[in-house]
Amino acid sequence: MVIQITGIPENTQDVEHLVSRVFFKAIDLLGGLSKLAEYRTLTWLPSLARASYVIVLRDEYLKTEEEIAEKVGLTKNTVRNILRADPTLALEKIKKLEEL
Repeated sequence: MVIQITGIPENTQDVEHLVSRVFFKAIDLLGGLSKLAEYRTLTWLPSLARASYVIVLRDEYLKTEEEIAEKVGLTKNTVRNILRADPTLALEKIKKLEEL
């Protein structure tokens, strides 16, 4: 017998709240809003928001890569790459950008 765990039923307000917390925690890790103001281009903020959705839907709501891709509007491969990304490597890349 196979039992499939489909995750906790999601309430849109709860998802938004958790995604906001993850998003702003990432901003804090990057140095806060004042540090963001120093960057000339912030084209990566929508990507950070989508990544926040991916993390919340996977970790808190146990969604599959396919479900996440459909809900967030990303490809399955992009979702997989976000979930497998090394946060330490991302922070190192950001620090190198700051040195330029």
